[in-house]
Amino acid sequence: MSDELAASLLSQMMSISGQISGRMREGLDRLGLTEPTANLLWLLRPDVDPLPLRKLAALLHCDPSNITLLSAQLEQRGLAERRPHPRDGRVRTLVLTPAGQDVRQRLIDAVARHSPLAGLTLDEQHQLDRLLTKAIDAL
Repeated sequence: MSDELAASLLSQMMSISGQISGRMREGLDRLGLTEPTANLLWLLRPDVDPLPLRKLAALLHCDPSNITLLSAQLEQRGLAERRPHPRDGRVRTLVLTPAGQDVRQRLIDAVARHSPLAGLTLDEQHQLDRLLTKAIDAL
């Protein structure tokens, strides 16, 4: 890859990231979420086994004590509950409540609706997803 192409791609990704981040902040205000709690909420997928709190900390690149604080904030709002892992009771997980699933879906909908990527066709979105996955897997 040429230096010019690399610079162009990185510049475009930074621009899209900034646009999505700005639009996400608008949605966060409406939902009463902070960026850190929204990032954690985003990772809590109701359709897969819950992740251990330590794995969530690793994915968010933060100390596990931060996840404890963020988990408590989500619990106080009734959006999530800390529970033992379904297959290993020694491991703690964070699971969305029905209210948390609703807020998470509203967050995703708001970001998707106002994303600069919304102008891509479904085929283009799938193609971009494959390319980004390939790039991330190469890290």
